[in-house]
Amino acid sequence: MDSLDPRFLREFLCVAQEGSIRRAATRLNIAPSAISRKITDIEARLGAPLLERSAQGVALTGAGRLMQEHALHLQDEQTFLLDQLGRYGDGAGHAVRIAVGEGFTADLMQNGLAPLARAHPDLRYRIDQAGTGALQDRVVLGEADIGIAYNPAPSEAIRSLALGRQPLCAIVPAGSPLAARASVRLREVLEQPLALLDARHAIRTLVGRAAGDQGLALRPQIETSSITLLIRYVCAGMGATFLPRFSVSIQAARGELAIVPVQEASLQQVSAHLMVRARRRLPKSVELAATFLAQNMIAFRD
Repeated sequence: MDSLDPRFLREFLCVAQEGSIRRAATRLNIAPSAISRKITDIEARLGAPLLERSAQGVALTGAGRLMQEHALHLQDEQTFLLDQLGRYGDGAGHAVRIAVGEGFTADLMQNGLAPLARAHPDLRYRIDQAGTGALQDRVVLGEADIGIAYNPAPSEAIRSLALGRQPLCAIVPAGSPLAARASVRLREVLEQPLALLDARHAIRTLVGRAAGDQGLALRPQIETSSITLLIRYVCAGMGATFLPRFSVSIQAARGELAIVPVQEASLQQVSAHLMVRARRRLPKSVELAATFLAQNMIAFRD
């Protein structure tokens, strides 16, 4: 068959990312019927379906995943080329796209991007916050160059350039009786008024599994998707929560709260990861940023 149209590949990649022809069409400002016709035509030429269609949207077939991988490879290579050519033009190069969990933002800005910007003022960034699962998807689907996540699920599509063991700790008010302890048991923390992240977050899964293994119930006073709210909850003296040390190092240094290790093995073997898509040739700007962040962020120091 003839070579594939680059425009079709961009549109197909958007469909794969959105999981819906209609949502992809809205994002690209194209009629859904136009995208659907192109995909149907390519499927006929290939003699194999690329999508499984349903009322909920579309899912990639085996052939569709191969097409997606090909489209991502071409997109990556174009980004690599433009990044290199940018060094001969205005020097702007590629804007490094970073998808980051909320708990990393203070560390990213203070210890990562602030000194990186001083050392390389020509670099540009686009930063989005996401939960662990959504963050991994953005890296895999080529929507982010770098992902910074806590306890991500293993995936052959992801390559971790750096990781740091970051146990999940009890975060308690500065005036709490637990604040002066060298360590606490999980049961003791769960007996306190508690705020927890909701089920979309890896931290909630970790705490829930550890509690379940001991026959303990989770009865949080507050459930939220916001780590900032958790920190405010503890600083206000309302109760405890669970977070890795790097998420609250600034507040702990100010004496606004206390970080206490938890005597629970499953909460100790947890790591922060700096991830890129596997088998991707990284643009120099992405490689430089990833290396710097891995070397300077507290999250990647055991």
